[in-house]
Amino acid sequence: MEKIGVVWPDQQSYGAHINVSGGGVLKHAPHKEAALKFLEYLASDQAQRYFADGNNEWPVVVGIKIDNPALAALGKFKADPLPVGSLAMYRAKAQIIFDQVGYR
Repeated sequence: MEKIGVVWPDQQSYGAHINVSGGGVLKHAPHKEAALKFLEYLASDQAQRYFADGNNEWPVVVGIKIDNPALAALGKFKADPLPVGSLAMYRAKAQIIFDQVGYR
């Protein structure tokens, strides 16, 4: 295991894409205000630290200071600045390609 390392792709250009945990509120949610407050909490410094320490996820809020040895062991990387939501516009086309090639 000591001979295995982490390589972050595309560090000279756009950077590496990372997944984030997302949340939202349904249009007809019965408790919209509570749901919005919960989403605001999830974006708080405290909750972002919980995600980092409990799930080994990098905080999505810029500037959050964490102390997670598992994340630190992966090293620093340049994250792709492309908003994850913009990828949704290619979802239908990607599904067509998956279907054409028989991807399951």
